[in-house]
Amino acid sequence: MTGAMLSQAQDRSMRTATSASAARQSLGGAQRTEAPAGKAASASVATGGDGARAFTSVEIHRDVASAAADWSRLLGDALAGPYQNPDFMAAWARHAGAAEGASPLIAIARDERGEPVALLPLCVRRRFGVATARFIGGSHVNYNLAVIRRDRLDAFAGGEAERLLVETAREAGVDAYHLVNQPRLWMGTPNPLASLPSQPSADDAYCGPLAPSLEEHLRLYVSAKSRSNQRRKMRRFEERGAPKLYRAETPEQRRRLLDAYFRQKAEQFAARGVDNVFERPGVYEFLAQAAGLTGEAATIDLYGFDMDDEVVAVHGGVADGSRYCGMFISITSSEHAKYSPGEMLMNFVVEEQIRRGLSSFDLGVGAATYKKMYCPDPEPLFDSIFGVTAKGRAVAGAAAAAAALKARIKATPWAYGLIGKLRKARAGHRPEVAGPAAD
Repeated sequence: MTGAMLSQAQDRSMRTATSASAARQSLGGAQRTEAPAGKAASASVATGGDGARAFTSVEIHRDVASAAADWSRLLGDALAGPYQNPDFMAAWARHAGAAEGASPLIAIARDERGEPVALLPLCVRRRFGVATARFIGGSHVNYNLAVIRRDRLDAFAGGEAERLLVETAREAGVDAYHLVNQPRLWMGTPNPLASLPSQPSADDAYCGPLAPSLEEHLRLYVSAKSRSNQRRKMRRFEERGAPKLYRAETPEQRRRLLDAYFRQKAEQFAARGVDNVFERPGVYEFLAQAAGLTGEAATIDLYGFDMDDEVVAVHGGVADGSRYCGMFISITSSEHAKYSPGEMLMNFVVEEQIRRGLSSFDLGVGAATYKKMYCPDPEPLFDSIFGVTAKGRAVAGAAAAAAALKARIKATPWAYGLIGKLRKARAGHRPEVAGPAAD
């Protein structure tokens, strides 16, 4: 069965590489334009006689700051989500990205007047002589999107999105692309990058519309029995102490919640036998900057649930004017865990987004019981993994096959269940693990 899975994935990745290679060969010669000192280099691409091309030049930036002005201008009327915030992505690049050897690569596509029409928020990591471009943010970004001006969305559909990536690769020395967790639709609008060679992502995401009130939202998506259980659990908290649900507003509150989150998450991962990705170098510093603890403006929201002096649940997410994207959640491993503090906190978070006037809510990729209580709509995502050079195609083929195998395992209950059992067995041999796992 595994061999068949690999064979199917390899066939898919070979079709992907062939498509990308053909697109690259059909471009014609892009002319290199030398930029003035201090400016980014760009490639000038001749427009076709029908004037149908979406852009005329590509400009490469090797840091977020130099692209920030154009980036912010595009965000005023572009297809983008809350994660595509230059300050948020700069925080990741500075800390977590740098720790894993990923360098920013921001490609700005311009029209014939020099106006920005699209931006690719990428980073590049070189391994074994192969430069692979990915979206900035790594696993901390649940929805990856290019930032594309809305009046150019139709123009970028089809071959123009692929041409942008190939021209970017040519200018920036990229061998392969590994672009994961992309939505085919974003808030109802088609994603032009869905025209790229692709395969299903390993996990779906979960989202849904926000109702006019929390009571109505829960009535729509949570069973009467579950709502009754939630009320009972909240009474238990009130009997045991003084519960407090809040959005962190001060640096002191934010620091306290962030520290509690890292502590709780370490306990949760250890209990499940899963490697703790939040222990990786630079991750704490990234989230601390994103939370506004190092002098920069905060780009993530932190929510807490306190019982007297104990933080029993923490949640973090990002938002724009219409959508809230949940990034992470943790709960205590103390006796308070049996009353589901994560659910109590999620009710508060949902209510806060309704109060702020947002229309959509998501809790990111990966299946979990609590997600379906708040986000009823599974949202399929896709990956684009392909090479633009010979060595890039070889690496991309192996990466696409591995990603397809991972997706197949997760879609096979007995196989994924077996992995979970092995992880728990491994965790059972760790004497330091104690207490119930988090939500």
